[in-house]
Amino acid sequence: MCATTQIGTEREQLAAMLRKSRDMYLGAIREVPENAAFARLSENSWSIFEIAEHVAVAEHGMFRAVELGTEKTTLPDRAADAEIIKRGLNREIKSQAPERSVPKGRWKSLAEAIDAFDKSRARSLDFVEHGDKDPRKIESVHPLFGSLDGHQILLIMAAHAERHTAQIEDIKRTQAYRNAAGK
Repeated sequence: MCATTQIGTEREQLAAMLRKSRDMYLGAIREVPENAAFARLSENSWSIFEIAEHVAVAEHGMFRAVELGTEKTTLPDRAADAEIIKRGLNREIKSQAPERSVPKGRWKSLAEAIDAFDKSRARSLDFVEHGDKDPRKIESVHPLFGSLDGHQILLIMAAHAERHTAQIEDIKRTQAYRNAAGK
């Protein structure tokens, strides 16, 4: 397989992952009524509204890391990709969100946070599908994973949305959510 075909295939797979996680996330969160957006799993956990803010801010931040990354001259570590996805999806591994993506009330409504996520994900997809830069040739630093190539940061982005989709679905199964949503 020639390098161009491999890059094309990687981009197609990455775009498919980004679309899948976007669709899962939006499918889970768009049906949440605003009055139920403050339901949470426990007193110490984030509400759906806070998760939405965090995901939107993290999404924007990760894409900016790719945009502002430096040129990577070393070969890609494709063997690390599966581990990055696995770690990103594993909710048993608790990670403290970087301060810059901790919810702080940036939006007035759940709809605004969802829109911010949707716009950021559209930019990421456009970059992957139509961009002239090879994400593998971009080096950047992720606050929890360290130095990665742009492709790997975009993998984290996809896994991150899926991880928080599962968290939202857990909240939606609580009595507090059902009560707030009038179910």
